[in-house]
Amino acid sequence: MTSQTSPYRVVLGIALTPVLALAAAAPAAAHPAAAGTATGTTAATAVETRAPGPWGARTLHAANPVPASASGGLNVLESAGNGALVSLTGDGLSRSTRIRPAGGTRWLAPQTWPDAGGYNTELVSLGDGTVRLVWRAERADDHNNYWLKVATLAPGATAFSAPEYVAAVPEKGYHHVAAAPDGRLVAVWSASGVVKAAGKAGPQAAWTAPADLNTQPPSGSRDISALDLAVAKDGTALVVWQWQASKAVVALEKAPGASAWTAVENFPVPGVDLARPKAFAGPQGGFDVFYDDNAHLMHTRRSAGATQWSTPRSAANYGSTSGMTAPVHLPNGDLFVAGGPGYATGPWYAVRSAATGAWQPYTQPFSTHKKVRAVDAAATSGGTVTVTWREGYSGEEYTMAAVFKGGTWSAPRRLSATSARSTGAPQVAADALGRPVVLWDEYRLTDTNSIVLDGVQQATTTSRALPEWGDYTDDGKPDLLGRDGTGLKVYTGTATKLSAGKRTSSWPTGTLVLPYGDLDGDRCNDVFVRYPKGEARVYPTVCGGLPDQQSFHVKVSSDWSGYDTVVSPGDVTGDGRADLLTRSASTGKLYVYANNGAGGFKARSLAGSGFGGYKKLIAAGDLDGDGKNDLLALDASNELWRFRGTGTGTSAFKPRSLVFKDWGTSYKDVVGGLDLSGDGRADLISLDKTGRAWLNRGDGHGGFGNRTQAGKSTNWSDIRIS
Repeated sequence: MTSQTSPYRVVLGIALTPVLALAAAAPAAAHPAAAGTATGTTAATAVETRAPGPWGARTLHAANPVPASASGGLNVLESAGNGALVSLTGDGLSRSTRIRPAGGTRWLAPQTWPDAGGYNTELVSLGDGTVRLVWRAERADDHNNYWLKVATLAPGATAFSAPEYVAAVPEKGYHHVAAAPDGRLVAVWSASGVVKAAGKAGPQAAWTAPADLNTQPPSGSRDISALDLAVAKDGTALVVWQWQASKAVVALEKAPGASAWTAVENFPVPGVDLARPKAFAGPQGGFDVFYDDNAHLMHTRRSAGATQWSTPRSAANYGSTSGMTAPVHLPNGDLFVAGGPGYATGPWYAVRSAATGAWQPYTQPFSTHKKVRAVDAAATSGGTVTVTWREGYSGEEYTMAAVFKGGTWSAPRRLSATSARSTGAPQVAADALGRPVVLWDEYRLTDTNSIVLDGVQQATTTSRALPEWGDYTDDGKPDLLGRDGTGLKVYTGTATKLSAGKRTSSWPTGTLVLPYGDLDGDRCNDVFVRYPKGEARVYPTVCGGLPDQQSFHVKVSSDWSGYDTVVSPGDVTGDGRADLLTRSASTGKLYVYANNGAGGFKARSLAGSGFGGYKKLIAAGDLDGDGKNDLLALDASNELWRFRGTGTGTSAFKPRSLVFKDWGTSYKDVVGGLDLSGDGRADLISLDKTGRAWLNRGDGHGGFGNRTQAGKSTNWSDIRIS
C-alpha cells in the first residue's frame, strides 16, 4: 500500500488559515484555534506550506582551506532574505564568501578576502537580498590600528562589491553593524573604553564621521563585557553594553534624522553580574532585549511606536544569552529562542505567546544529551523552526538537527558522518522554499592520531511526499501508537519486531489517543485526542514528532462524552482528506466529521444508523483495493463484520459482510489499516489479554489471513495500542 493509495489520503497545499466554527448539534463542536501562513523572520518569495522533508545525504560544501591544521572552516551561514544564501569560511589569515543564488542549489565559486582574517568578522543581512561582510583589516600605514571595512552583496548579485572604509579602529574590542530595511546602516565599536558609532543614510551615501557615545568609562573599568546593536524597521538604532567592573548597563538610541544618540528612558535591564544584554529588531518594528539574571534568561520588549518597555519576564530557567539563538518569529507572532551553553545543564528552548505575552512552559526538549553546544535556529517551511546543534564529548561530537512546530519536536537526526571524530558549530538557514540548509565543519583522526579539518559539509531536506498513514517516525513506514504508565510512545519496525521509540509524551489516565491523517496540509500525520471529560482535539504535529498537552491544537469539541466510540478512518467522504467517525451512545447512530480543508472540521453529518450493537468499531483502511476506506465491526456474538466504504460521507458504508466467526474474544485492542507486513495491503494488529500481539495480514480482497504472532520481543500486557 503506497502512500498515494493509502487509506488515509490528504490534499496537498492546504494553507494554515483560520477556520470557521463547527456548527454541529450536540455534542457541540467548537471554534478551532487559528493558525497563520508560513513565513519566517525574513521574507521568502515562495515558501512551501508543507513541513521540511526528510534529510538528504551530506555533501561537501568547501574543501579544507587549511589541510594541515584544525583551524579554519565554517564561520557563518546567512540567509539574504530573498532566498539566496551566503557562507563565510576561513581562519585567522583570510576568509572566503560563497553565494548560493535564490532558487538555485549550487554554490558559486568562492570570493577570497585576504585581509579579513582578523577579529570579529561578520555577515549582516538586510532581509531584502542585501548582505554585508564586515571585518577589521590591518592598516598599511599604522600596524597598531586597523580599518573597519564593509563589502556589500546587492540583491541578485553574484559577488560582493569592493570594500568601503568605515573608520580606523583598534585591533581588539567589539564591533557590530546593523541595517534597517530601507538600507540605512549603523556601525558601533569600542576603543579603549569609549564606544563609537558611524552610519550611512543609504546604499549610495557616505559614512559619517565616528561619534563618541561616551566620554570615558566608569572609574576603575575600561573593559566592556558585552556590546550589541539593533536597528528597527523605522530606522531607530539601539546600542546596549555592560561595563565589566561596575556591571552597569548602558542603552542609547538614535531616531532617524536625529543628530545625536540619547539615553533610553526607563530601560529595565539591571546591572547584575554577567547580564550580557542582547538586542534584536522585530520584523514588525520595535525591539526585543534579552539578558541574564541569576541563572534566568530574561526578556523585555518595546513595541513599534511605544515609549515604555515591558516588565521583564523570565523566558527560560537556566537559559542564557551566552549561546542563545537569534529569536525566530513564528507565523502567528510567537517568539522562539533556544540554547545549550550558559547556565543550562542541558539544552533549553522557550516560546513567547504573542497573544498573552507570556513565555510558555514547554517541557519536551529537542535533545536529551547533556552536552549540547553551538545551537542555531532558522524559520523553515510549514511554520516550523529547524534547530541545529553539536552534542557529545571531546573527540566524539556530532552535528544534530530537529524540527519544531507548535510545541512538538521531531526526533533528532544526526547529520555528520559516522566516521567523523568531531564537528564544528553547525549553522542553519532557509532557502527560497523554506527548506533548511545546514553547514558544519567535520574533523577526522589521521594515521598519526592528530585531528584535522576534513572540510565544510552541508545537508538539506528533500521533498516532502504524501504521508504514509500511521507514520510518526518520518521514515515512510506505518507505526503504532502505544500508551502505558510512562506515556504515549511510537512503536516502529516490522510485524515481527516492534520497538518503542525514545520520545514519549504524557496524557491523563483515560485519554483516548488516535492516529490521524494530515489536518493542516503540511504532509505530517497529526494526532486526535479526547480527554477523560470529553474535550476533543487534534494536535497538528511536526513530521517525526509526538505532541504533549502544551502543544498547539485544534479544538474539535468541548464535550464528546456523548460518543461511546471515536474512529479515525482516514477519508470517508471522497475528498482526499482524513475525517473522523463517532457513534452516539444513546442512539447508535454513526456520524462523520468531515475535514473542511482549512485546518478544521465541518459540522457533523449522519453516516449510518444501527451501529449500537457492536462492541468495537475498527478503522480498516481500503481492504479490497477500490480506493475507498472500509469499516470493521465486532458484534456481541464475537463475529467480525466488514462494511465497504462508499466514499460519499452520507450513507458512508454498504451493508455488512462476514469476515470472521467467533473472533476477538481474547483481544483488548484491535487496530486496522496499517500495512505492517509490507505487502501493500491493510492488516489487523490485535493485543490479547496475556500480553501478546497478533497480526492478520490483509488479502487485498476484503478479508484477512490467519493470525501470526507479532512484536514478539515486546511484553504488551500494560500497553494499549491505537
